[in-house]
Amino acid sequence: MRKPLASLAMLASASLLLAACAMPADDPNFQANTGVGGGGDAAADAAVAEAGIAALDSASVPPTSIGVDAPLSAAPAKGAEIISLTDGSDYEAVTENAMAAAAKALGWKFSSVTVDPMDPTATATAFDDAVAKKPAGIHISGEFYDSVMASLPNAESAKIPVVCTGCTGEPGGGLTDTSIDGAAQNMEWANVLATYVNTSQWSGEAAGVQIFVAPGGAINDFNIQFDTTLLAQCHECSTMQSIIDPTITDPNDPAAVAGFVAGEMGTSLGAWALLDTGAYSNGVAEALASDPTLLVPITVIGRGATATDIANLTALGGVPTLDPAATERTAEEAKGLQAWIAIAQPVMGWRVIDQFARILGGDPLADGPLPSQFLTGANAAEAVLDADGNYIGIADYEAQFLKLWGVS
Repeated sequence: MRKPLASLAMLASASLLLAACAMPADDPNFQANTGVGGGGDAAADAAVAEAGIAALDSASVPPTSIGVDAPLSAAPAKGAEIISLTDGSDYEAVTENAMAAAAKALGWKFSSVTVDPMDPTATATAFDDAVAKKPAGIHISGEFYDSVMASLPNAESAKIPVVCTGCTGEPGGGLTDTSIDGAAQNMEWANVLATYVNTSQWSGEAAGVQIFVAPGGAINDFNIQFDTTLLAQCHECSTMQSIIDPTITDPNDPAAVAGFVAGEMGTSLGAWALLDTGAYSNGVAEALASDPTLLVPITVIGRGATATDIANLTALGGVPTLDPAATERTAEEAKGLQAWIAIAQPVMGWRVIDQFARILGGDPLADGPLPSQFLTGANAAEAVLDADGNYIGIADYEAQFLKLWGVS
């Protein structure tokens, strides 16, 4: 059964707060984690670590598939209308623009409707208005699910399919598909980043990670899994959440977000800042690198690298060689350890339109993973990007979709 996102957010917060406090092992109030993997079983610990390293190595390799390979049974009829709800951010615009391009290739009409995800009433109204227009399909992202949950049955009654990217759980309750950027792949990305933190610690660090949380669906699965994996691999490590309150800090104001993150890290006892969405990343690494009030140099890691994040990684020109016996990290080493999960947002946009084409044509849905890659200064220069610097992973993805659709 699908759980409301508000409940999952509470679960995520409880999981992180109960699992560990953001205190290093040398703090007198710190109590080592006794959760997953905390039984002192050396063989089990070794197996967890080995699996994590294997996943990290695999994620660093460039993807080879757009995640779908079955041709449509027939070319889609022209004229279909798709409506998408968006928060209007530059981050989401990458996917929205890709959906518009893909729809145009099919001879479809596509429109984005900007709504404030923090205004449930306005979001629900926007969704109801979209249903009233009787489009061929509606797209939402996980951040909107709670607000439109009560209206989803209306779309289902009107036989309007709804595709949700970044949603948790299985389809149902009016959602036709939740596989794109869904829970399973987000949990894999979390495993990779947690392993990276564990394997990049200085001697005896007991890494503390401050997670900067965005609302919405599968991101909650990502945050819970990151916590679980890190504490399974490192019993003395810890995590804490910081939620960016839009009533205080404008998520679309890079300077405000960077200031908030710097302020939180100024009181955090950890040396790692995890941004669970690239929407919050602009200016953050630079602000942390130049902040003299921080107790220790901070390393920024994240999920969903933007073009700027990838450019910053590329500029590093590699990763630092760490002394395994070192008991602290220099500012240059902290900066050099930056790492991101790059998610092919343009491909995601085409995948959404592809899914609608399959739904409308009665073809089986595609549920393969999105192209993604774990990037550091060591491999960012080799990442496959589009003309705007966005990660795509697969250079000819548009041509592949057109071939699958039977469109020349």
